[in-house]
Amino acid sequence: MQVCFCTMLAGALLFGVFEGRGDAVFAALLQGAGAAVERALGLMGSFGIFCGLMNVLSQAGGVEGLKRLLKRPLRFLLGEVEEEALSYVTLNMAANMLGLGNAATPAGLKAAALLSDGPRAGAALSMFLVINTSSVQLLPSTVIALRTAHGAAHPEAVILPGLAATALSTVVGILCCKGMEKRR
Repeated sequence: MQVCFCTMLAGALLFGVFEGRGDAVFAALLQGAGAAVERALGLMGSFGIFCGLMNVLSQAGGVEGLKRLLKRPLRFLLGEVEEEALSYVTLNMAANMLGLGNAATPAGLKAAALLSDGPRAGAALSMFLVINTSSVQLLPSTVIALRTAHGAAHPEAVILPGLAATALSTVVGILCCKGMEKRR
C-alpha cells in the first residue's frame, strides 16, 4: 500500500512539474500538510481524554464489572474461553462502544491472539472479529470530534443513527456467524 501511495504521489508531483504548475502543486502540498497537522492536533485532545477515561475505568475495576455483566452473553457468543481472553474482549468492546477504535486496537490484538486456535480462525475468533468489526457505537467520539473540528452545528446528531446502524450490523453479523457455525 505504501508503494502504491508513494507512486501515485510521485506521479502527481512529476506531472504537475512537467506541466509547468510546480508552484501550484507544492502550494497545495503544503496546504494539505498544514490541514492534516491541524486535524491531527484537534483529534489528539479527544483521543487523550477518552484514552485516559479508559485507563481510569480499567484501573477502577470498571472493566471487571463490565466483564461480569457481559460474561454470559460473551460465553454464549464465544463459547468457553480463558478469563484473560474474556477481559481483553471486554476491554476492546468497551473502547469500541465509546468510539475509540484506536484505543481498542491493542486489546483487540491481544484478545485475537488469545482466541486463536492456530493457523485457522476458530469459531471464537471469528465471532470476536465480527463483533469487533461491527462494534456497537454508544458514543461515536471520533466522529463527534471530527464533526466538531469541521464546525458542524450539531456534532452529536450522529449518535442515534450510528447506534442504530452499528446495532443492526452487529446483530446481522452474529446471526451470520452462528449460522456458519451450525453448517460446520
